[in-house]
Amino acid sequence: MNTAPTEDHPPSCRDLVGILAQTDRRAAYAALVLGAASVAEVAELAQLRPPAAAAALQKLTEGRIAAFDSEKRTYTLLDDTFRLAVQAEVRVSGRSSGDGAGSYFRRGRLTSIPGKAEVRDRVLAVVKDSFEHGVTYSEAKVNAICGEWFDDWVSLRRALVDEGLLRRNESGTTYERV
Repeated sequence: MNTAPTEDHPPSCRDLVGILAQTDRRAAYAALVLGAASVAEVAELAQLRPPAAAAALQKLTEGRIAAFDSEKRTYTLLDDTFRLAVQAEVRVSGRSSGDGAGSYFRRGRLTSIPGKAEVRDRVLAVVKDSFEHGVTYSEAKVNAICGEWFDDWVSLRRALVDEGLLRRNESGTTYERV
């Protein structure tokens, strides 16, 4: 299957919980919150052996909870990670609607296009927000944006057009958000 280039999406709430489910990672996170910045400081403050602290910090960095400065060899927390994850969760599933749309996203990407119309509408509305009103997009740009969300970007593009969220010109070369 062809895939368009992808852009990094923030981790989902589920991803963050998964990362912090392990005790060493929570201890390393707490140490960073308390001001530790190096592996040695995290190890001491979190009462971890240095290899365990380094492994935990690596997972926090991979999960975009922390960032590593290779010049200073220090770690810092990424302030927006949790806020962005919660915003995405609210956008996908609502505050308490439990409509099932959230289960179609994993790591900030769409896993499949729902068959149930009301859930599909909610999922596609999230994707539609990637397109600005009044902007004309080339087919290549639409493919790239859809590819950021879903590996089968052709089906996603088609669903957005079929559901009336994107309008394609008659020659099929440009698109606009409806």
